[in-house]
Amino acid sequence: MLCKIAIADLSVGMHVVDTGLSWLEHPYLYSQEGVVRSSQTLLAIQQAGYLEAFVDTEKGSAVPIDAGPPPSTLPESPSESRERTPLEEELAVAEVVYHDCLLIARDMLRDVQAGGEIDVRACSGMVDTVIGSAVRNPDALLTLCKLRHHDAYTFTHGVNVSVLAATFGVYLGLLPAQLKELGLAGLFHDVGKARIPDTILNKPGRLTKAEFLQIKRHPLLGRDILWGLPLSESVLRGVAEHHERFDGSGYPKGLVGDAIHPWGSILAVADVYDAMTSRRSYKGPMLPTRSLAVIHGMRGRDFPVRLAERFIKFLGPYPVGSFVRLTNGEYGFVRTSNPARPLLPEILVAFDADMRPMQPPARRDLRSGQFPDLAVAEALDPASHGLDPVPYLMGKVR
Repeated sequence: MLCKIAIADLSVGMHVVDTGLSWLEHPYLYSQEGVVRSSQTLLAIQQAGYLEAFVDTEKGSAVPIDAGPPPSTLPESPSESRERTPLEEELAVAEVVYHDCLLIARDMLRDVQAGGEIDVRACSGMVDTVIGSAVRNPDALLTLCKLRHHDAYTFTHGVNVSVLAATFGVYLGLLPAQLKELGLAGLFHDVGKARIPDTILNKPGRLTKAEFLQIKRHPLLGRDILWGLPLSESVLRGVAEHHERFDGSGYPKGLVGDAIHPWGSILAVADVYDAMTSRRSYKGPMLPTRSLAVIHGMRGRDFPVRLAERFIKFLGPYPVGSFVRLTNGEYGFVRTSNPARPLLPEILVAFDADMRPMQPPARRDLRSGQFPDLAVAEALDPASHGLDPVPYLMGKVR
């Protein structure tokens, strides 16, 4: 189990985990992977000014897990009875939606960097298309935003956070107007970085305290950029508060608990998840199972306990599109998740135990009871095998 702890609680023998979170926004997170082997190393970590670390309790010496405060109040999740558009059909639509979203996000950032005004109407229309797809079949856009890799992380990240937040909002049962606010806040959440010098945003090493102070301004800079536009106060607060943390350790105001707007809390968890699971110039993506374990370790500290738990259940350990090896040696892609029993998704088996293509791919619904001895053995990175899951899920590979 992964657990986030204060450096003051770190001790010799604990195994530190590198989460891949950005230096820019987590400069006080110690991320040197491996076991802390000596008191000298521990002292050096403390003297370097680090404040937190993630540790793996199954690899190093165990640490107690704090269950955290009582769950916060959130809407109850809707039933799973809503009939969905078939995944193959919605993926074809979502490919166009996602591409158009990236173009709108790119133009928005260029306008801001040039000193122009954001086209709220275009952005609003973009969010409407995202919500429509999420209602028809949430797995389609979620799959694309995590499997389509682009060099321009700056605007792809905004689109991905918007998709994650709005789709999670559908899962939570939010009202249409609330989904619209949440999607817009997700799209705009990092717009304030357009006012931060590139030398800081692109710095490869650890930020100085002065540089981090500038980074910490971006949520309020974003709110200022949006001020006066036809946007609700909830959208502005979501943007301004997406780096606040449940225990008060966030920025820019150090808000605590329920003082943080719900949209800020939802964006916070979506922001961290996308950052960990995105391919960057300096790191590969972390697998969803590992990323959700990190978020589980952040509950009660960074995020409300109940919110983190619902987000984990929403995505499940094996989101649609995940490339997995089964216990019988076969390989395939998760085709349908199973929120009630997340370890038993439906698998589209595409390769045998020797990675030879199966023609046609075969479906294995692990929840059906037809395969009682079959389970997911491990999740893998499809890119490392040169695979794109989308054509398989769309039924184009036979």
